[in-house]
Amino acid sequence: MSRKKYFGINFLFMCQFVIFFILANGFVSGQISNIVSSVRVSDAKEQMPITITADLFSTDNISSINIAFRSFGQTEFRKSEMIIMGNSAKVTIPAEAVAPPYLEYYLFISLRDGSTQTYPVGIQEGVAPLQISVSSFSEKDKEILLLSPTIGEILTQPELMISVSFIKAPDNIDAAKTKIFINNEDVTSQAVYTGDILVVSGENLPGELKIGPGLLRIDVFDKEGNLYHTISRNFRLISTELAVGVFWNYNGSLKGESRSEQFNSQSTLYNNITADINAEFGNWSINGNAYVTSEEVSDQQPYNRYSLSLKGGDWLELQAGDAFPRFPNLIMDGKRVRGFNGSLNFGFLNIQTAYGETERSIEGKLIEKFTADDPATLESDVIPINAQRYTLPYGRVELGTFKRKVLAVRPSFGSGEHFQLGFSYLHSKDDVGSIEFGTRPEENLVLGTDLMLAYDSQNIMFTTQAAVSLNNKDISSGTLTDKQIDEIFGSNSNFSVDPSDVKRVRDLIGNFITVNQYLGPWNPQEFASLAAEAAMTLNYFNNNVKASYIYRGNDFQSFGQSFLRTDVKGINLVDRIRMIDNKLFLSIGYEELKDNLQKTKVATTTFQTINASISLFPRADFPNITLGYTRNANNNGLSISDPLKKMYVVDDITNRVMLQFSYDFNALVKHSSSLSFSTSSKDDNGMMNIDAKFSMGSLNVTSYWTSQLTSLFGIVVNNSELFGKTSSYVTLSFGGKYKLLENKLQLSATLSPSFGDFKRQTLEFIADYNVIANLNLMFQARLFRIPGASTNSIIGLVTRLTI
Repeated sequence: MSRKKYFGINFLFMCQFVIFFILANGFVSGQISNIVSSVRVSDAKEQMPITITADLFSTDNISSINIAFRSFGQTEFRKSEMIIMGNSAKVTIPAEAVAPPYLEYYLFISLRDGSTQTYPVGIQEGVAPLQISVSSFSEKDKEILLLSPTIGEILTQPELMISVSFIKAPDNIDAAKTKIFINNEDVTSQAVYTGDILVVSGENLPGELKIGPGLLRIDVFDKEGNLYHTISRNFRLISTELAVGVFWNYNGSLKGESRSEQFNSQSTLYNNITADINAEFGNWSINGNAYVTSEEVSDQQPYNRYSLSLKGGDWLELQAGDAFPRFPNLIMDGKRVRGFNGSLNFGFLNIQTAYGETERSIEGKLIEKFTADDPATLESDVIPINAQRYTLPYGRVELGTFKRKVLAVRPSFGSGEHFQLGFSYLHSKDDVGSIEFGTRPEENLVLGTDLMLAYDSQNIMFTTQAAVSLNNKDISSGTLTDKQIDEIFGSNSNFSVDPSDVKRVRDLIGNFITVNQYLGPWNPQEFASLAAEAAMTLNYFNNNVKASYIYRGNDFQSFGQSFLRTDVKGINLVDRIRMIDNKLFLSIGYEELKDNLQKTKVATTTFQTINASISLFPRADFPNITLGYTRNANNNGLSISDPLKKMYVVDDITNRVMLQFSYDFNALVKHSSSLSFSTSSKDDNGMMNIDAKFSMGSLNVTSYWTSQLTSLFGIVVNNSELFGKTSSYVTLSFGGKYKLLENKLQLSATLSPSFGDFKRQTLEFIADYNVIANLNLMFQARLFRIPGASTNSIIGLVTRLTI
């Protein structure tokens, strides 16, 4: 028996033992979600984007889904909107945020009834975020070179040429043992060796490859038969007929879906169309996509999405439609803008701009009318209404949403390789006349600057940025006149500000933002509206050290950045130590932050976080292992024994531990497995004494029995303890995929029962049929049954055309 096979069988026995231990001891985790059924994550490799897809039970009550994510040791979560398409939501984590040892994330779900939920459920109570282990680059990528195809190359099957160079490979490599797979199909038999070069020609492949996206995987072995390294690359295949005489290389897809959802005794029919097109000519490319759904309604924010972008080399980018422009994170990051954005990059001078709508207008509703002297007029949802239309001057309303537009501009100097200095301007304003039943339209002005200096191939890097904001909480009355300023401001008024100072501010900035009594802050000398941060990174001797300082005044606000943490300052230190050809990582982080910067609270709270992680990525013949530990301690120095201040006491400590294994091995057949644990324990000594424990244990095994048959098995064990109450449940998953009719028909089914304190059965069946080379029909059925309640279902038919 081979060493790897022996180890694989023992790994399975170890997993079974651990799962038995979990079941016997009530291993702990957060509650199950009634919105998200599962989350799928693409391969996580350093400096490569990650695609995260959340499968949803129903989209009927969902207003929006945002993902919060951060790398190891980062101060705060970045957030970005997920695109909801059909019964799933998808987002791509940018490459610069993906770094070893792991990425943390959770989903923040806004519902149409105004409530919110997280996935995993209970993030606010202390449930640990989900983690994605991130593997690093290997020196082996420099030893074995994949010469072609290039990343994302578009070509026909006769043009496909797989070329691998072993010129720099070490002596213990046996090139003849190399295995080559295209879309998981073994094509090694077609390989030809010419010296130290391995070549596979697309013309010699048996049969026709599937038109569309393709995945090439190359497994390299040593002379003992052990897997030494794996290389993978994406490319795109187009038909020969399409390529002949075509001036532009282009590809696209058109997908139509109809599905019926039966959820909580309510039946809804959904229809949507998704279209994508990509075209390239030389250094120029055009990309367009559209998603149109019957879920689009005028009284909600948009569900439809569309965009068209043009890119010319490295110097021009233009985009129209829905986009998520990325400026310095204090200015704009993760905010959807429907309009135009783009950039011109000349190296010595660059300019980036974005203009469009971040919120569309949604009219409110008049619920009830009142006379002027009715006491109800003092309530927040009672506003003055048009007397000519409704006779009476006040009405109780369901408040609407004003249309909000934003303009952001950032000129910068320097290419960003060694130096870049940027200046940012953002102005965002609610359209007062866009709705009738609304209150307190707002306006926001942000000015910022950022600087980057890098030396020694960016092994030494210094970055800093700062921004100030002005916010007007109610622009409905417009800019103040001299007479109004004299009446509103002064020592004998509620606004003890010198009227002459207000007039000077109005004359100075009145062309940029509405100036009235709702503009703030009026105390810039206290830095309440300032946000700033600076970081120094050193990358030497296999250590990547980063030291950061942040300051966020409690009045700083940017309408382009909705999720920024304010009223906090402090330091953050992180060191990532790489060892054994990036196979072993030791990561350590320390952070200490304080709030109450403008002395607006009873006491100042210190937030202290310690992070530690060790990760092993052997890449062959042994599991990938990541072990992480986090300790959060929050304390404001108040005592619970003080009857006047006990309600303000902050004194809690949370300890979290995460352990993950992943392993590909052979035991009779090839298996891919993962085993993970996470646990969180919060000790709260505040007045509410909210102690909590949340943890999770899971095992997933995918087995590749033949090229046509794949099976999967999973088990998740959960338990939570909150307010002295314990809840636990177990979810099992059984399923598989089977290809038949010469791989034209793929059938897949999954059964997932949950039992314990939460009971639910889920069944999913998918039949995907390739009618012709570029046309697929897919039938999907998902059933959800909760004992004692009605059975919910999603049944849909998808047509997909690829060109």
